[in-house]
Amino acid sequence: MQFKTVASSPFLPPANGVSRVMRQVLLALAPGTLAAIWYFGWGVLINLILAILCAVAFEALALKLRGRDPLPYLKDYSAIVTAWLLALALPQLAPWWIVVCGVFFAIIIAKHLYGGLGYNPFNPAMVAYVSLLISFPAYMTHWVAPSPIAEHSLGLLESIKVIFGGSLMEHDLFDSMTMATPLDSIKTGLTQHKTIDEIRSGAVFGSLGGVGWEWVANWYA
Repeated sequence: MQFKTVASSPFLPPANGVSRVMRQVLLALAPGTLAAIWYFGWGVLINLILAILCAVAFEALALKLRGRDPLPYLKDYSAIVTAWLLALALPQLAPWWIVVCGVFFAIIIAKHLYGGLGYNPFNPAMVAYVSLLISFPAYMTHWVAPSPIAEHSLGLLESIKVIFGGSLMEHDLFDSMTMATPLDSIKTGLTQHKTIDEIRSGAVFGSLGGVGWEWVANWYA
């Protein structure tokens, strides 16, 4: 018996087309993103803008190479959703080329190499994140301390200078701006045979989770 494929995923009714669903995802991401900017600084916004611009460019390039008109596909917002998710997953002051490499891998390799939206077996943003983590572990493991406990926070112009003009690791105030994530703190504490209560008494933890992270998570919820 032969089976004929008449359409590929996503299988959505006309009233809930791809572009509408993607816009809903973006709206759902907005509150948590604003909280992330508030607690972790301008680097979140810079990563987001850079990732979206790169995603639109790479999406158009890939569609052109495949002989398709980019405009109808760009209007489904799927590239922007991928860029947004990846930008939120990256360290806030990662070098600009980390963002560009990640978006390139997400759009060109993890999405279009498999045939585009609906054909890719894995989430492109998360494939890109794992690839960056394996390829550039030093840059992918330095996180900015949330503003309530940070010894020093960067303004907009300082953040742009760090992202586009060098590396956070080269900054004079590197140690005062970065910290271990709550998960790293738990892992380190457990290896030192501390109890969970002892670990949670550290400055990095708030009432519900990591300082700053808990409110970002709540705004996503």
